[in-house]
Amino acid sequence: MANKSSRSTIAAPALVELLGPLPDRVTSAWVSSHIMALVAEGRLRTGSILPSERSLAITLDVSRGTVTRAMEQLLEHDMLDSKRGSGHRVRLPKRAARPVESLDPHPTLASNDAIDLRWTVMPPHPLVQECATAVASGIGSITSLGASPAQGVPELIDAICQHYNRRGLPTSPEQVVVTNGVISGLHLSLIAATRPGALVGVENPTYPNIPRVVNTERRRITPLDVASGFPAALTAVLHSGTLDAAIITPDFHNPTGHVLSEAHRTNILRAAAVSRTPLIIDESLVTFNWRGKEMPPPMVSTDRDSAPTFLVGGTSKSLWAGLRVGWIRTSRRATDALANIRLGVDLGAPVIEQLMAAQLMNRTANAQAPSHAELIATQYRALTDAMARHLPHWTYQAPEGGLSLWCQNLTLPAHELVQRAKERGVELLPGVMFSPSQRDWSHALRLPFTSPVHDLEHAVEILGEL
Repeated sequence: MANKSSRSTIAAPALVELLGPLPDRVTSAWVSSHIMALVAEGRLRTGSILPSERSLAITLDVSRGTVTRAMEQLLEHDMLDSKRGSGHRVRLPKRAARPVESLDPHPTLASNDAIDLRWTVMPPHPLVQECATAVASGIGSITSLGASPAQGVPELIDAICQHYNRRGLPTSPEQVVVTNGVISGLHLSLIAATRPGALVGVENPTYPNIPRVVNTERRRITPLDVASGFPAALTAVLHSGTLDAAIITPDFHNPTGHVLSEAHRTNILRAAAVSRTPLIIDESLVTFNWRGKEMPPPMVSTDRDSAPTFLVGGTSKSLWAGLRVGWIRTSRRATDALANIRLGVDLGAPVIEQLMAAQLMNRTANAQAPSHAELIATQYRALTDAMARHLPHWTYQAPEGGLSLWCQNLTLPAHELVQRAKERGVELLPGVMFSPSQRDWSHALRLPFTSPVHDLEHAVEILGEL
């Protein structure tokens, strides 16, 4: 049964404060998309009653028709119950979609009442719907009739250049290639940097799809253990010249959430320059700096004689999981090689998605933190507080950002705990999935803090009982 507070009416000023900074022109799409995001994030509880259309219109300083259209859009998405005289009550759709991250070739959907902690998936950025509507309404004015260069549409390439310029790395359009997401960018970079049979260094633990990229392209893996001595170990192996390339995540490593220091980056880049080893840098989580850490500059070599560094970024983590747009930022010589390879793989990312990504990147450019920063910090505190109460023997290093904890010293083997937790309605991934060899981390788990607070607390309570 919903608690009393979840059934209360939200005052118009309180709702507007939750919606965040108002744009220059408040539209019905803006209002409805922001309310959807609040519900998805758990900040607007189901059962809550929205303020009257009149009071909300006055507080937003818009016409009542704008608010009425927003409520109609929410009703169409099955996000509201509406009865005459009772107002608009927040609800989840009858068949609410579950987030799915493709870490398993055949992922199974969790039951509606299960707590799913397998994925690091955030709700869509509140501006996604508005930007999608704007792009769709302008399709007829696209003079190229939908065709675009394989390297990417100019609007998006410019937004990516500005993204790096703001981070202190001057970037020109000739250094950017747009891809179909981060994984596609890793594939293309690996093909451009190495040949079949090449030896590629991969972090251990790592994001499960990175070893798949290496194996799919018929390269061999050297695991690089992520521990206190990782930067020195990586520097040493690069100096030795035994690697043909390395794929690393220096900014909010997945799954540990750690960041390589500027000094460590410098040493690694120097070692790679001496041995002429290409580095492929996964930047998919670089924007999840919810702690407000002063970040080192992008990890890229400035030595003209060194092998190229490939910075691979994307929008699916920070803006919307359904926006499969990524990019590679590298040297001009390397982009020429990528362009030739690209024509044998695909003819570029979809134009509508590229234009959406360009709008979203431009409109969120001045944000000092991700749109969900406060929510992420709250969920992280809830998770770690619950672990202190119920799982005090588990160990982890506090992440500097990112979206997950890497937990070790489990009493039960991870695969057994995962199975028992599933029987109790909690879905997890065992640590072995994050091992490049699929043999390590038998007593480790990744715990994302991307779920609502009450789900995280209840899941940890169950894990403590198990």
